[in-house]
Amino acid sequence: MYIICQKTGICLLHRKYGSIEFNQDLVSGFLTALKDFSIEFSKGSGELKVIDMQVFYLMLVFREGVLVTAAADKNDDAKITHKALNNIIDKFVDKYGDILENWTGDVRIFRDFSGEVDEILQSGRVAEIPIRIPILKIYKKDFKKSQSRLQKKGLTLTEDDLRSVSDTKPEWTSKRLPKQVITQGFLDERQYEIAHLADGFHTVTDIAEDAGIPESKIQIIIDNLDNLGLLKFIEIK
Repeated sequence: MYIICQKTGICLLHRKYGSIEFNQDLVSGFLTALKDFSIEFSKGSGELKVIDMQVFYLMLVFREGVLVTAAADKNDDAKITHKALNNIIDKFVDKYGDILENWTGDVRIFRDFSGEVDEILQSGRVAEIPIRIPILKIYKKDFKKSQSRLQKKGLTLTEDDLRSVSDTKPEWTSKRLPKQVITQGFLDERQYEIAHLADGFHTVTDIAEDAGIPESKIQIIIDNLDNLGLLKFIEIK
């Protein structure tokens, strides 16, 4: 997260959370470009601008001569992030607005604001929303057993675990739904096979990538399975 002075393009305060990395050699020019861009897109209105950086989103809010930009995971809630960034601007301007008018370039005077930023952003976790992982009910019992073994070791399933096992099929995924879901017209043959990717470790996005079809079509399959009572969801943070 960067707080940038619109007039000078200088970064007044920087806070880092999580694993998203910026190339520090490019930061100076990057911040200057953001300053100019922020004026162009918002005219200082405080609206949110989101730039898709493929791996993450770059979120920008510009108001009252201050630009706040944050790198956000694609699972983060944009509305919550927008509110938090505007809150940072409000508190920053209230505290340093008069100082900025005659500021001489010493960024050390803004260090005390770090704690307030950490509190507002909850150390980078303010916009995190639980990831909902679909799992067929025929897999749920075996999945719970695997989780029980992890818990006995003092471990829990996290988003990082999903990234590491997304290409690995648990042994119990050899189980299959009854063929009646095909004969009765609820799923076709292709959808039937795709449905078994809902194993508790693959998100809807993961399933779409594995199947090679749009996520919107995967969501239809997931909704059908849910309506048929064949599906459960696991929530993790």
